[in-house]
Amino acid sequence: MNRKMSSDGMSRRAFLQISAATGLLVSASGVLAACAPAAAPAGAGAAADGASQVTLRFVTNHGEADVPLFEAVIDAFTQAHPEIAIDHLDIAGNEFYDTINAQGVAQQLPDVWYTRTFDVPVYANKGWTTSMQPLIDRDAAEVNVDDFWPAEVTQMRWNNDLYALPYDFSNVGIYYNKKMFDDAGVAYPSDSWTWPDLVETGLKFAQQDANGQFTAWGLQLYNWDWVFHGLIMGWGGKIFTDDLSECIIDSPESRDCFKFFIEARKQGLYPEAGAAPAGVDPFASGLLPMAFQGSWATTSMRANIGDKFDFDCAAMPLSPTGNSCINAAGGAWGIASNAKDLEAAWTFVKFLTSTDSTNTLISEPLRSVPGRQSSVPLWNETAAAGGLPPSNVQVFPAQMAGANAAPFPSYWRDYSNTWANMIAPMIDGVTGDGPEVVLSAFQDEINRIISQMNA
Repeated sequence: MNRKMSSDGMSRRAFLQISAATGLLVSASGVLAACAPAAAPAGAGAAADGASQVTLRFVTNHGEADVPLFEAVIDAFTQAHPEIAIDHLDIAGNEFYDTINAQGVAQQLPDVWYTRTFDVPVYANKGWTTSMQPLIDRDAAEVNVDDFWPAEVTQMRWNNDLYALPYDFSNVGIYYNKKMFDDAGVAYPSDSWTWPDLVETGLKFAQQDANGQFTAWGLQLYNWDWVFHGLIMGWGGKIFTDDLSECIIDSPESRDCFKFFIEARKQGLYPEAGAAPAGVDPFASGLLPMAFQGSWATTSMRANIGDKFDFDCAAMPLSPTGNSCINAAGGAWGIASNAKDLEAAWTFVKFLTSTDSTNTLISEPLRSVPGRQSSVPLWNETAAAGGLPPSNVQVFPAQMAGANAAPFPSYWRDYSNTWANMIAPMIDGVTGDGPEVVLSAFQDEINRIISQMNA
């Protein structure tokens, strides 16, 4: 049977037609979707009694290069479980979220699909995904939750139940251009450095023209919300109350964190928005000596840099008081509440998240840090093969042990959009307003969103 277009499956065209047909429903029913109760989980069907084959729809969001990896795992699964066929569809880019949101409202979601850890509470709160906790409890030895990263387990929970199993888990470190460091006579960073150390190092590369405008900087910095959460926590701040019912980001500790980065930008550590040359990667092109970048970037760094220069990576710097500034986020797999056969979907998810499958999907092709710790040795071995840079790439799984366990709230999408509109411009220098003004307004807006959601 053709897995991609079976008699029971759904072609890409048919899959996306559902989204088009329900697109108006999404925009008109946002509140209704958020409040809709979960559909009752489907019971075991054809796959359980072995009388006929069940076909599961499986949707990923990874791109063309990863499709053969998933097909290899699917081949292995269907050989072991001929009673279950997998109809796989990869949807790239934002079209993925448009499709999932439309089909969620229509209760026509794929049986198993890719859900990032910051999406887990969003989907669970809408009733789109099934709690896996009873199944995990039943098959505890096989699932082995202790093999997952503790911080990711926290992020995959909703109301104390696990609603997903992991694919990968990502964090951020500092990549650096060894040639630029050597030419400037600057010592390479250590894995025990702090953010003040990084600023001192980066400012050695900053340059200004006769008019006082910066023409060179020390760091390529991104304003990613989930990453900055780690920085805020490293400074001693909090983003939400423990029960996620209130945003409490406007604190002296959080203000100090943002003041640190704003002052560093003004000194030339990183370019304000629009200051760096457009259309080029400033680190890969050799314009900036350091890049604030993720564990997923090693393969693309190697491809983009080639033999232009040698590079390495260092751990995310500690806060000025020596605290970890690591927050992490990852990919995971959810089962739809409308899944046609819960047992078949669960059988597939267990296989998909096994160590062997994780090796195939993550560690052998060197994607981000594997979601299973038992796959990390192979990931490290692959990263070191051939002597390619960065030689210190194992720092990413090593620093995961100290990651802050920061769960995401069910209003994450609204939170993230508000961050992009209010806090990111402050980090990038688009607005002259400082943390005292911006954090207060941001906190008020998020709490307004929470109140509206709970009304």
